[in-house]
Amino acid sequence: MKTMFCFLLLLAALPAFAQTNYHDSLLAFQANYKKDLYQIIKNDTAYVRFYEPDASYRVRATVALLPRQSFFGMNASASQKLKAKRFAKITFTLDDKSYELYAYQLDFLLNSKDHKDDFFIPFTDAGAGTLSYEGGRYLDFKESDIVNNQLIIDFNRAYNPYCAFTTGYNCPIPPRENDLPVEIAAGEKKFAKGH
Repeated sequence: MKTMFCFLLLLAALPAFAQTNYHDSLLAFQANYKKDLYQIIKNDTAYVRFYEPDASYRVRATVALLPRQSFFGMNASASQKLKAKRFAKITFTLDDKSYELYAYQLDFLLNSKDHKDDFFIPFTDAGAGTLSYEGGRYLDFKESDIVNNQLIIDFNRAYNPYCAFTTGYNCPIPPRENDLPVEIAAGEKKFAKGH
């Protein structure tokens, strides 16, 4: 009886433990992100802010790969466009509504030994310019993240490009097709310095 009681207590605690573990993993992600960003903006990392982690913004998406896509010039923050191609169409549900985004690959990364399997989803949302960076945010992935045409998208890991903090970078601008009509209250907020 005592063993069964302990087992039931353990089962009851599992969801809370999983939620705490998830929350802690996002806080660790944010800390590592700020640590890496320190090399770029030094003490201004004090102005880097995030939404409170929210598991409802972690969604399972369906991936439709888009083979044999042509490269195009993706607009960027500096005058030089970046050579990019569509990699996949991503469909997901958030708050019982369906949305789609496109994932892209950048030519200069495809020619890199360490990043040839990388793709990213640049996006803007209804909060861009007020709550989040007006130039959009990014989510990074590896091709191996796709399993059975499914991809876990965690908007809590959405981050700002370097252009949100300083000049001298040529950051991809999310194409209009990746403008979400809903606020994504997750991930990195607008840089607070000067606001």
